[in-house]
Amino acid sequence: MKSYLGLIPLSAKVRRRQNRMTVLCILMAVLLVTAIFSMADMAIRMETARVIEEHGHWHAMLRSLPEETADAVTAEPEVKAASRYDGLNFTLSEDYTMDGKPCVVVGGDEAILTEIYDDLAEGHFPQSPDEILLSRRAKAMLSVEVGDQVTLHTPAGEFVYTISGFGADVTISSDASVVGAVLNWDAFASLADAEEYTMAPVWFVRLQDGANARKVLDRWRQQYSLTDETLSENTALLGLSGFSSDSYVMGMYLVAAVLFVLVLAAGVFMIAGSLNSQTAQRTQFYGMLRCIGASKAQIMRLVRWEALYWCKTAVPLGVAFGILLTWGLCALLQFGAGSEFVKIPLFAVSPVGIVCGVVVGVLTVLLSSLAPARRAAGVSPVAAVSGNDSRGSRAARPIRRTGRRVEVTLGIHHAVESRKNLLLMTGSFALSILLILAFSVMVQWVQLALNPLQPWAPDVFYSSPTNACEIPIDFAGEVAAQPGVKRAFGRMYASLEAEYQGKTGPIDLISYEEQQFHWAEGSLTAGDLDAVRNGEGVLTVFDKSNSLRVGDTIQVGDTALPVLGVLEDSPFSADDHPTVICSEALFTELTGQTGYAVLDVQLTADATRETVTELQALAGSWDFYDRMDLNRDTRNTYWMFCLFVYGFLAIITLITMIHTVNSISLSVAARTRQYGAMRAVGMAAAQLKAMIFAEAATYTVLGFAAGCGLGLPLHAFLYNQMITRYWGVAWQLPLGTIGGIVALLVFTSLAAPFAPARRVCHLSVAGSINEL
Repeated sequence: MKSYLGLIPLSAKVRRRQNRMTVLCILMAVLLVTAIFSMADMAIRMETARVIEEHGHWHAMLRSLPEETADAVTAEPEVKAASRYDGLNFTLSEDYTMDGKPCVVVGGDEAILTEIYDDLAEGHFPQSPDEILLSRRAKAMLSVEVGDQVTLHTPAGEFVYTISGFGADVTISSDASVVGAVLNWDAFASLADAEEYTMAPVWFVRLQDGANARKVLDRWRQQYSLTDETLSENTALLGLSGFSSDSYVMGMYLVAAVLFVLVLAAGVFMIAGSLNSQTAQRTQFYGMLRCIGASKAQIMRLVRWEALYWCKTAVPLGVAFGILLTWGLCALLQFGAGSEFVKIPLFAVSPVGIVCGVVVGVLTVLLSSLAPARRAAGVSPVAAVSGNDSRGSRAARPIRRTGRRVEVTLGIHHAVESRKNLLLMTGSFALSILLILAFSVMVQWVQLALNPLQPWAPDVFYSSPTNACEIPIDFAGEVAAQPGVKRAFGRMYASLEAEYQGKTGPIDLISYEEQQFHWAEGSLTAGDLDAVRNGEGVLTVFDKSNSLRVGDTIQVGDTALPVLGVLEDSPFSADDHPTVICSEALFTELTGQTGYAVLDVQLTADATRETVTELQALAGSWDFYDRMDLNRDTRNTYWMFCLFVYGFLAIITLITMIHTVNSISLSVAARTRQYGAMRAVGMAAAQLKAMIFAEAATYTVLGFAAGCGLGLPLHAFLYNQMITRYWGVAWQLPLGTIGGIVALLVFTSLAAPFAPARRVCHLSVAGSINEL
């Protein structure tokens, strides 16, 4: 052995059993970080591909700009591709048809289907004025091929075009009954001129792959005097790239940063606790090194390198297991969850996950070894004789019993006598509680984000094509009587002009029947639901754009409608005007309508595709929508999400338990001589066990107090950032989560000391006193 550092592998072999739990803690921490960041990377890749496919690979959209300004912006060096875009008959309210099918006609540059959207399936983009590209669905609807001629019927006349290709389903319309048609920009301008349509084009702009989108867009706003009305951002794509300025997305960035810091801090506390306990146990070893001439700097270097020596095994294994876990989770999502996960990479390796796992593993070990290294360097040669380092002892007089049994008092004293050890132990418990409280918010967030999980979510529904109240109430009873139908419930709808809060504007008036009022009870944040049931007033739905509150009055014609309640959520999409809910009787009184505009149907668990086909046959002239598969996929997604979150919490809990067992075991080992002396003067084995259990219970109680004291404000902060700001749901004390934490801590405090206490009780008195 040429250097004192050669003691490290020798010590590792001799102390293999004692080091096993510490190495396991490091391995689990690295595994956790690698898996978390790898899964985040895979999710970002998957979501980016989905956003580009569905919403386009553009970063900014320009509108209502002078042509010279738009040309200057799109000529910027950071721009990779740009395209103009405009269309006719987007609302399907005008007489544009092709072979009797309603038609939407758009114009743009070739980049719109090749670089902004990847939406060219067959053929080529129209190059000449007489060429047209049709949507993929139109190929089957019209039974046409590339090169065929089609006639476009418009209010201005008939126009004959040659089909150049197919695509543009995403670009134009998702309605299966609509023909989408694309012309090049010059041809569209000629058609618009013939139709006497005043063009109002928008420009889609895609930036270079390496461009800093946030800086570029901010510079454009200043340089060209652009406003939010003239420059819109692709919030989803920018958010996934880390460049979004949307307040909600920025809040989610903050949430991610907080969770990352918590995971890192948990690793530091747990590993530092183990190192601190090992240092206390090896006081005699470090004192002997000082006796033979080792300096304080050499001792500190020895402790740090010994900690890094554990990383040689723990970090590679943690990274490897993290990658395997990521592959398993990706496979579980792709084959066991909804269709939205089919694009998740299956056997991809995430450099981000690997780097984060290695950095966090090594960084936490280095940070964790600082304090133990200083403590080991401070051991005097005299400690080599006694085998105990009493520098941290502050007991200058006998310990007072204060009415407790002596073994309990001693156990509590052992827990609190070293402030540093107390901080590390209670800190690890507190951080585990912080993580559990923080990640529990994510489960509540996904419950609100996934609408099919709500009790009112329909599996299929009928809808009036014109949103008219034309579906008879009797039809709901006919549908409800069909085999495989659990319930059918409808809603009347009308858009009415109203006066409220000193202004005039439209409101969406919607009726509820008894079942829907029953569901609304769980979403009521303020007010009286029974009065609304009786037709004495209305409910409104919370939204950032809806300022109506309980006590306001809505004037509809000659009728004053008091707002008697506010719901946090509803089946309706948020709009720029209030949603108002009333009873069916009040709706009929206000509008004279007695039919439904929408009829929702929920199916039983044994419903099949034949059930849906039979219900569709009843639709007649009404639109029929099938969401059974989508709902099933969404429920699978929810359970997979819960599996990930609770799996993560289970790993955190496991690390906490391993760390607690390891720390208690090392603490007991460090006091072996003390316990031997106590046994020698008559302390019974049961008293010794009670003392060790009291020490563990002290860490648990203090950790719970610190964890809840810090965790509940954090829980409220994350809840406000993720839920309250978007859905308006007020934060409430998470009693269920706290109850689970209490049960976990009780189990840990009982299980952790069991093995160490049994081991020390089985040692003979002489063996205990002579134990190194």
